[in-house]
Amino acid sequence: MKKLKAGDPIMVIAGKYKGKNSTIDKIEEDKVWLKNINEVKKAVKGKWFIKKHLPINISNVMFYDEASKKPSKVKISTTKEGKKVRVLKTTNKEIK
Repeated sequence: MKKLKAGDPIMVIAGKYKGKNSTIDKIEEDKVWLKNINEVKKAVKGKWFIKKHLPINISNVMFYDEASKKPSKVKISTTKEGKKVRVLKTTNKEIK
């Protein structure tokens, strides 16, 4: 089970966009594409400039807890029924 999934709220903790909040669009291996973060303009012959999203390394983002307004680490724990769930380390709340 992965700790971060598409659609999760995150906060960028390192790099040019440090402190920005967003949601995950797509995850591939150790790269993460975020909504409205790391957009660049690229010159394409015959099409002028196009906007392009570039990925950020997954180590530069953390799950953002909207209730406490702080980033938090995520851990995997099991319920009494034996089902694996994602849990925030700071508040011990289950992520749905």
